[in-house]
Amino acid sequence: MKHLLLISLILLYSCHSTTSKKGQEYETDGIPQQEELCPDSISETEPISLGKKQEKSPQAISLILQPVPRDIPTGEAINPDSLSMQTEYDYYPLATTEVKVIITNHSHFEYDCGESYSLAYYNSKQKSWETLPTNPIINSILWIFPSDYPTHEQTIKLYTSEVPNRAGKYRIYKSFNDDTKVAYAEFELVDEAGAKRLRKQMDAARHNKNIISSQNLYASYMRGDSIFVDLINNSIHFQKLFRKEILNYSAISYGAVRTPSPFTQKAYADTLQISMKTEKPIYPIGTESVNVILTNRNLSQQSLFFGEYCFVARKQGEQWIPLHDNSLVNSVGILLEPDGDYRFKARLYPLFNDNTSGKYRVYKEVEFDGAKEKWYMAAEFRIE
Repeated sequence: MKHLLLISLILLYSCHSTTSKKGQEYETDGIPQQEELCPDSISETEPISLGKKQEKSPQAISLILQPVPRDIPTGEAINPDSLSMQTEYDYYPLATTEVKVIITNHSHFEYDCGESYSLAYYNSKQKSWETLPTNPIINSILWIFPSDYPTHEQTIKLYTSEVPNRAGKYRIYKSFNDDTKVAYAEFELVDEAGAKRLRKQMDAARHNKNIISSQNLYASYMRGDSIFVDLINNSIHFQKLFRKEILNYSAISYGAVRTPSPFTQKAYADTLQISMKTEKPIYPIGTESVNVILTNRNLSQQSLFFGEYCFVARKQGEQWIPLHDNSLVNSVGILLEPDGDYRFKARLYPLFNDNTSGKYRVYKEVEFDGAKEKWYMAAEFRIE
């Protein structure tokens, strides 16, 4: 009887403490809270344990923030000569999900901005800019661009799950100086057809001999929306120059940076009545190419067989280091008959090599016609 009375009192107290909230819904910091349940809703047949205190496990509340479009800011346009915004690349493949934007202050004035930005796509049919989803979380940060520390980078995410990427032009807008000034960076997303257009644009630039990078490029090919290029000198410096002068596309592959290894094979200037020499013993700095003469005076009247390719190496210490060159040549065989001379040019590519004063050699691989053994001929000269 005492136990039944205790249960009744507990139920009565619980109902009294919650009925004042029944039917109400309230929010704390914008997060809706769940309404408490009155014990009235518990079935009479449901057993109640009095031996153990019942603890309610806290319920996790998940908050999902959706990317939101932001209006294109208004304000006075900033002259790019004063402050510029540009993306890391001018062109990106359609599958791109992130774009880095670089903000640079070129003036003596101070600029500041927050983390907020707007992203827009140019609808060519409607001839208007459409705003796209942006990061819903904006940190309360103020970036200041004084003249002595003028550059900042920000990574912009493309929310392709919200709005799929489309080929075309995009802009990233930012407000500066209390929303009184505006600047933007423009880039383009390309599909496979667009990538083919870029490659044609790149190949057309190869014929412009006033551009250093056009002389550095000797081959290219495509795979999907990626472009692969072969450079005479593919160091980081010349890759950057290529992007600046010819094509700044994020899906260009230059291959691994090549560092020439010392040439260690034995070579001969005169052997078996075969000789090779340059037309002159000394050439000035900046020389583009040297003329070479390969002579066959073999007493056994054997013909000499070789290909078009040759290369030049510079002596550094006790090693011979090959110069950067164009290794793509026609795959043809040349036959030099007995008592014959073969003249050819060996290019030095002074734009892509540090051809300082010193000793140089032209190397060419040869063999007797029909024989299996090959060897290298070498013609030495100086640059002064």
